[in-house]
Formats: sequence, structure tokens, C-alpha cells
Amino acid sequence: MVNENAKMMPPGYAILQARSRHLPMLNAVELAAARIFPDKYLPEPILSDKLPMDVLLAAKEQGLLWVAVDAVGLPVGYILVQVVDGLALLAQVDVHPDHGSQGLGTALMRHAMGKIREKGFSECYLTTFSDIAWNAPFYAKLGFGIVGEAAMPKALAAILREEQERGLRNRVAMRLNR
Repeated sequence: MVNENAKMMPPGYAILQARSRHLPMLNAVELAAARIFPDKYLPEPILSDKLPMDVLLAAKEQGLLWVAVDAVGLPVGYILVQVVDGLALLAQVDVHPDHGSQGLGTALMRHAMGKIREKGFSECYLTTFSDIAWNAPFYAKLGFGIVGEAAMPKALAAILREEQERGLRNRVAMRLNR
């Protein structure tokens, strides 16, 4: 049986379950990806903010962290899912700009969504910018829809509030139902 996600991968790349050797390289991918946002869109502290190693390690140990690697096995993108109050939350997806616009973000998303379903989750949530093309519009093309305030789980509303307190604007919560 052919893996449908593997057919969508650009040549020379693969998606793997993250291993310990990948973790030290993921922050560089994250920081590079943050630099593609328009000037002054992200507050300066966020531009240099990176996921703590213990968060990456916990996601790896839970089987909720996947990497896109290049032909020599170096991570050029990753996707991290967290379980928050029993909800699957897409917490981070980054592709290094040098490897962007090739479908790696889509491949990472499809891979992670398949794995989340295998783990028994019927839906997945995320928070993102509503007005950046590679954010909410990108996720909408993959089947995510904006979650209104009335239907939003409390944990997700708390995450949006925290993001706003950190200076992020134009944020929305989205859900993928499966």
C-alpha cells in the first residue's frame, strides 16, 4: 500500500518521526521561518523566541513531533502537536524559507493530521493569523474552519488571550473535523 502523503512529498525530502538528534536543529528552522513575516508584524521578542527544548523533547516522547528532512537527513521543517485539555492542538509548523514553496508545509500538515487520527483524535485545533496568506487561508485549504467564540473550547480561548497579551494581533482559532 502506498502512503498517500509520501506521494505528495517533493523529491529529495522525507517526513520522519523526530529523533533526539533532530531536536537541536529545530530552533534554527523556527527562527528562520519567523523572519518571513512582514516587517514589524511580529513583536521583536517573538522574532527571537524559540520553543524550549523540554517542549520539543516532550512532543518527541509522545510521538507528536515530525520533521521534514532533506536528502542528507537534516531537518528543514517540522510540525509539533500538543494535547491540551484532551484536545489535539497544532502548536507549531515551520519550514525553513530556503525550502519553502515546495509543498513541505502541506505534506507536514497532512502527515500530522493522519497521525493524529491514528491516535484517536476526531478533530484538531490551531491558532493562527487571519490575515497572512500562509496562515489561516492555507489552513482553510486543508479543511480547517474558524471557530467562533461560542463554540471555542476554554483552553483554546485561553491560548488566544495569551497570544494577544504577547502582542500578537489578528489571531483566530481554527478546527479540523475528521
